[in-house]
Amino acid sequence: MIDNELTSPFATLSSRSPYSWLRERDIDLLVCAELHATGKLVDLFTSRLGLSGAHFLWARVSHAELDGESDLVIAFGDNDGKFIAHVENKIAAAFQPNQMERYRARSSRWAAITGVSRSMTVLLAPANYMGRPGAEGFEVQISYEEASTALRTDGDPRAVFLADALEAGIEAYRRGYVMTPDEPVSALMKRCWQIASESAPTLNFAEPGVKPAGGTWPSFPKAVGFLANDAKRVELIYKMERGQVDLQFRNTDVEVLTQRCQGILAHGMEVHRAGKSASIRVMIPAIDFARAAEEQVASIHHGIDVCERLRVFFVEHRDLLLP
Repeated sequence: MIDNELTSPFATLSSRSPYSWLRERDIDLLVCAELHATGKLVDLFTSRLGLSGAHFLWARVSHAELDGESDLVIAFGDNDGKFIAHVENKIAAAFQPNQMERYRARSSRWAAITGVSRSMTVLLAPANYMGRPGAEGFEVQISYEEASTALRTDGDPRAVFLADALEAGIEAYRRGYVMTPDEPVSALMKRCWQIASESAPTLNFAEPGVKPAGGTWPSFPKAVGFLANDAKRVELIYKMERGQVDLQFRNTDVEVLTQRCQGILAHGMEVHRAGKSASIRVMIPAIDFARAAEEQVASIHHGIDVCERLRVFFVEHRDLLLP
């Protein structure tokens, strides 16, 4: 008999969708595994790629070269040689800058390899994604919908699991926000990360990828001295375009935080309201995302130094700030 203490979490977990928090990389690995099972998904790929009579050789996930990464590389073969498919898998994320062109370049290099008869670029995504700018540059488009249909004809529980995952991806695209990369913001955030890595490594600033126009507030949940469960209560945020750094306490009244800070605030630190939270704030030079990062290096250094100063302040006064 199951212990009563386990009954509730067992029921909760067993009723939860296995596709919660579905990511593109999850789909990559599931597709790779299904191709190795050589079922109907292989038939779909060979048909759509125009490889009648070719057989599946192998598939690999996350193949990186100097100009980027292919989510999947799939090899097929027949008496005439090998055929290579470079697959970009999308659920909802926008294309990265020049991503389609970089796929073409990789495919062209592979086409020159001895024994490779042809190399192609493939986009695997929900059908509605295929209308996005850049999708037309891929030689072959295979929709989640047609892949799901093919998988269900197998009737195999493994294939059905992937079909359900693809349909969850279609729903995620229907509901989801598609991030549009902003090159100036992405470049400036990258420079900010470089400066922080050199001058304040204790912030543990995670290297940023491409960012949207509004992605201008880096935070530091893994800074030295911040515990794993601190993220539920406190956050260190560099609000770059506003010209402020906030040590922000969630669901906290200004009056409560002010009382906790009695006698410990250093020069330039003030308590402010921040939505439903309260913050210990330091004002700094604002960053202009319409200007190049190199024109604002001194201001970025200043901002990072203040982030580090507030990190040290929090670690020293944790017991007062988080009673």
